[in-house]
Amino acid sequence: MNRKWTPYLSLAMLLFGSLLLLFGSSRPVALYIDGVQIVVETRAFTVNQVLQDAGIVAGEEDLVKPAPGSLLGWYDAVQVNHARPMELWIDGQQFPYQTTTTERLPANILFEARIKLFPGDSILWNGTPLDPLQPMESAPYYTLQYIPGTTALLEQEGRVRYASSAGTVGDLLFANNIPLTTADQVNLSLTEPVQDMATISVHQAAPLNILINNGTIETFAAGATVGEALAQAGVPLQGLDYSIPEANAPLPPDGQVRVVHVREEIILKQESIPFEKEFVASPELALDQVSTVSSGEYGVQVSRERVRYEDGQEVDRLTEAEWTAKEPVPQQVGYGTQVEVMTTSTPDGTIEYWRAVNVYATSYSPCRSGTEKCYYGTSYGLPVQRGVIGVTSAWYSWMAGQRVYVPGYGFAVIADVGGGIAGKNWIDLGFSDEDYEPWSQNVTMYFLTPIPESIPWTLP
Repeated sequence: MNRKWTPYLSLAMLLFGSLLLLFGSSRPVALYIDGVQIVVETRAFTVNQVLQDAGIVAGEEDLVKPAPGSLLGWYDAVQVNHARPMELWIDGQQFPYQTTTTERLPANILFEARIKLFPGDSILWNGTPLDPLQPMESAPYYTLQYIPGTTALLEQEGRVRYASSAGTVGDLLFANNIPLTTADQVNLSLTEPVQDMATISVHQAAPLNILINNGTIETFAAGATVGEALAQAGVPLQGLDYSIPEANAPLPPDGQVRVVHVREEIILKQESIPFEKEFVASPELALDQVSTVSSGEYGVQVSRERVRYEDGQEVDRLTEAEWTAKEPVPQQVGYGTQVEVMTTSTPDGTIEYWRAVNVYATSYSPCRSGTEKCYYGTSYGLPVQRGVIGVTSAWYSWMAGQRVYVPGYGFAVIADVGGGIAGKNWIDLGFSDEDYEPWSQNVTMYFLTPIPESIPWTLP
């Protein structure tokens, strides 16, 4: 073999091997059959083979993309639209336009029938309007109705414009948001079909309904503005009164005008200013005892308000000025700072304590701490076991390491931090997982001697 052909032969073999790998392996191909997707696992080389694998029969008139004889190649989707019989009834024609089509967009179907869509045209399927740019649902056959619109000249209050319709004069006025009353005049019958380039003139009467004090005055307006019309009707605006629409606006098309009577008054309003509590140390009181040293006095705040009434109902209240007529005097409350060492008898013997606090006690253990993990150590460095107690962070900051006694639990040291319970003095009694006891009750906790150097006179 001539050596100059060797590189080309290698390249051809590599290409052939890649094609075998591509077409010899099963792969998914999406089939869109009349808009419905199915997925087929296939080793097919051509579009026809994919359709055969899926059991899909496509006739000569059916639309297949890519073409049936095409190599599947890198395509991963095949579209099949079966040809369906279609009748298109056109207004004014005795016989329908009949064909077979794979098209599903109404606009394209009309294009195939050489019909151009204009504003006001309608397409119906079984009497239901269709969006010409949205594909129709799959059906064995289609019967459509095309209703061409017409263009008319619409005159209203001196304004002329073009308007499109596929119905009657009444339909056109409704579509253009033109309300009519029995007093209005239209040059054509509302039930008359709109003729192409017909002129439709609308002259609307100007009745005026004045809504005032929960009543209505019915009249007709001759004035150019709302204010003039109200004056002619004997209901002029006075003082702060106003109208809706406003007085210098033209009369509204619906003839509705509301007159609002307005008055204002000035009032002085007094409010009490609450006094605050001041806590002062009282060495005459025992620890955790409080007593009022001096009573507080309320202050007085005065405000001047402008109140606005519309039709007798308050609608606005504006504070124009305010001042303090009397400053509040704070209440002084003394808290005890007298620490006394006391004793009491317990099942564990006589204890000596300097503070007793009523607390709500719960319990925990390494694997019963309210989380998904087990925690065997405490914030103080001790293991979680009987004899360690958890408190809130506010208490722990000054209680850490203090010895206490809890009736029914025994001696313990404050060594851990917990979340607490809002509104309660809370402690959490530690246990090991083996000797865990559930607690949920109020109990007195005794702080044992010696007295620490730093004491919070009031508990946080």
